[in-house]
Amino acid sequence: MKQQIILWISAAVITIVYIFLLRMTDPQKPVTGTVEINATKVGFKFDRVYRGNGNYKLIILSELKDLGGTVQFKEDDSGAYWKSAPLKYEGMVLTGYVPAHKPLSQVIYRAELKYKGETILIPDKKGVELEFMGRVSPQIMFWYYAALFIGIFISNRIGLEYFNEDEKIKKLSFFAFIMFVFYSMLLVPVKITYELSAFEKTIPQINQLFPMGAVLLIVLWIAGIISFFNLKNRKLAALVVSILTMAVLLIFRT
Repeated sequence: MKQQIILWISAAVITIVYIFLLRMTDPQKPVTGTVEINATKVGFKFDRVYRGNGNYKLIILSELKDLGGTVQFKEDDSGAYWKSAPLKYEGMVLTGYVPAHKPLSQVIYRAELKYKGETILIPDKKGVELEFMGRVSPQIMFWYYAALFIGIFISNRIGLEYFNEDEKIKKLSFFAFIMFVFYSMLLVPVKITYELSAFEKTIPQINQLFPMGAVLLIVLWIAGIISFFNLKNRKLAALVVSILTMAVLLIFRT
């Protein structure tokens, strides 16, 4: 009993650390930071992905009431002219808008802050690339991340059965497989369909609905379950499948 508790706790710790690693290495992670103007810090967050049907709202935090400026944007990085829209100050927040674009459209944007003759570009002169996507409901995103987390957690627990004398790999493997099928074959396609704004408009291509990471995940677990029931050393097979699961999700983002 004590060993089981230790293994479950270890699986939870590994999963949390791994999710943190996924978050920190995510190419879609927002660009955040602060700059100092008149001895006052100004905080900003520039998103790389926007899921919504309207204009993108940029928010900059500042206590400087006289701080102003513009949000600047352009469609490509070929030397095109920067378009701009004003930043408005309301209650310690500067807000500006980048006009809505079609799903999968990309815009480069930045902000030019002005305070008493001082001008500064944030986050830098080049700006940040923002990809527009259709709005995905919070419920879909909740189940998307929940299924992913639970699947990784059970997968890690199966891998740790390598250190368990009374292993239950066969039983646990079905729970992991069901969770990854739910994630890869249902939630990922639904999420992508929303992102493409394709409902009742068009039928996405099969490679769009089922990206490489989702397909590899299912193939890996089908092969894994077969090996768990046929190989003598299924403990080693479980450990390998668990490690490969994390590698697939880290390399092939869905």
